[in-house]
Amino acid sequence: MAASANRKKPDGTEEGFDQAARQYWRLRQDVLDGAFPAGAVLMETALSAEYGASRTPIREALALLEHDGLLERAVRGYRVRAGRPEDVVEIYEARLALESEAAATAALRHTDLDIARLEHHHRQCCGSAADDEVRAGNFRFHEALWEAGHNATITGLLVKLTAQLRIYDSGPPRAYGDFDTLNTEHERILRALRDRSPDDARAAMRAHLQRSLEQRIRLTLEG
Repeated sequence: MAASANRKKPDGTEEGFDQAARQYWRLRQDVLDGAFPAGAVLMETALSAEYGASRTPIREALALLEHDGLLERAVRGYRVRAGRPEDVVEIYEARLALESEAAATAALRHTDLDIARLEHHHRQCCGSAADDEVRAGNFRFHEALWEAGHNATITGLLVKLTAQLRIYDSGPPRAYGDFDTLNTEHERILRALRDRSPDDARAAMRAHLQRSLEQRIRLTLEG
């Protein structure tokens, strides 16, 4: 079965790799969207039937998601990780270190197109009072900033960390609260990038993420 799963297509690529990648992204999105709650057990046979795919690409997709830190091994397969509040703090500590450096690097390496993307997402945040829209705009703003640093290693690590944060959040997404503060912080980051000041960009991002962490801790204690 493994040999047939990896047969060559006319363009020279191997079907097995395409299938594994397709199932990985599909399953990853479902995990991040909460289709499988924290602690849910995922088994190859059940997923194969649900997704209409053979077990080999499903198995490979599950292994990749374990590597991403979204799943962990269980007796009967894999389990969606359920994080403790301490896990969230640890991830934020890593994110503070990485993303503040990403901001500093972006101040030196950004292109005009990078700034245009950041300004576009910033306007989306400023122009909405709906929490889900602000949340999406904020995430895209951060993604655009990582890309503006033009460091694929840092970007890859931040993608992995933010994905873990999404599954560690229990229940529905919590409100950001003060949209004006969020937008002011984004504007401060943008100003540092436009000025090509790595020190200011680093400090602005650290302050932005530190406030977010403190808000998470406060909501956890109150909840």
